[in-house]
Amino acid sequence: MRFRRASADSWELREIHPLFASLLVELPKVASRHKKAQARIYPDPTGGEGDAQLRRDWKEHVRPELERLFATSRDRVARDVEGLGHNGQGNKLVIPGDHLDAWLNALNQARLVIVEENRFSESDLDHREPPDLATRRGLSLLKIHFYAHLQELLLEAVG
Repeated sequence: MRFRRASADSWELREIHPLFASLLVELPKVASRHKKAQARIYPDPTGGEGDAQLRRDWKEHVRPELERLFATSRDRVARDVEGLGHNGQGNKLVIPGDHLDAWLNALNQARLVIVEENRFSESDLDHREPPDLATRRGLSLLKIHFYAHLQELLLEAVG
């Protein structure tokens, strides 16, 4: 897979292996599975202690905006990956420059969800051993590492 600037206002992933294309296509769906990752995605602003009014205000005013932002990001990414076709059959993805923040947001959501769904620890995520792709857990680790790598590429693009 290659990543390059396609134009003044877009980036491009080319020569995408079908496995990675399928991970890109499923990204918005993975990111939308918030239930198990609520505490990581919507952390308590007081850390569980302190001002009850602050927690109520956050829940009433901030969280709904975050939910809207997260949904908008997932929708934008879903539209971008439509070009890859069903089941990752495409081999090129163009990401408009004004979509980079949405991609970073959706990638982060997906990674948090996968970590929580699989109860991964820091040692699971440390890259010391290649993941066992014959297991669901190993495939989940591969997703996390792939999404992290893509985040790095996008952060370098905006930096």
